[in-house]
Amino acid sequence: MQLGSSFHVPADPATVFEKFLDADTMRSCIPGCEEMVRVDETHYRGRLVNTVAHVKFNATFGAEITELDAPRQVRALLHGEDRRLASSLKLNATLTVSPDGDASLVGYAMEMALWGKLGRLGESILRRRTAEVEQQFVAAFSRACAGEPLATVPAPSPAAVHAAVPEPSGTAVPAATLHHAGVRVDSGTGRGPAAAPPAPAGEPATAHGPASTSAPTRPADRTPVETRPAGPLSRLLAVLRRLLRGRS
Repeated sequence: MQLGSSFHVPADPATVFEKFLDADTMRSCIPGCEEMVRVDETHYRGRLVNTVAHVKFNATFGAEITELDAPRQVRALLHGEDRRLASSLKLNATLTVSPDGDASLVGYAMEMALWGKLGRLGESILRRRTAEVEQQFVAAFSRACAGEPLATVPAPSPAAVHAAVPEPSGTAVPAATLHHAGVRVDSGTGRGPAAAPPAPAGEPATAHGPASTSAPTRPADRTPVETRPAGPLSRLLAVLRRLLRGRS
């Protein structure tokens, strides 16, 4: 994909070139650039975090200056990779600077190739996001070339990040473990039965709470009991009773 544009910067070409080659300035001006260091005269490395069409990528990159004609032109080759997204990019860029009165006209041309999930987003989406990033970069870079201090937000310390995350009230047991142990798991919450309240001092605890001091009373069974003859003797007595009633 071919990209290109130009913009004015309120500084002379020498100042513009100096800022372009300064890693700290570029890290502060490029949207989403969280790290950038200059390894040697022609090599840089860093990390870029940004979002394209609700896809957040976190790519480490390395850049090499392949041609330098200060303060008029510089060519660079950049390779980046986000292993989580299985995506990579290659950027071949040419940047030119020419005087324009008291300012400078900066032009750039880039050939960008993307692979993986980022490459499947589509050219129109990538062009739109690139235009947004360019506007943000030009505004920040113009302030840097004019000598204005750039507002930087320091990264939070690990202690601050830990404090911002609420601690869980208890240790959750995986549902699979509960099923394996024969415990019923609530389908809505994925949790087992609630823990029983503690038993008062001196009383034994049960699975459902403190032990009761008295045994529960079972209601009386009011179902009538059917009586049946015990055997031949009972049948004989019944016959005799009928005969006696017939004589009377």
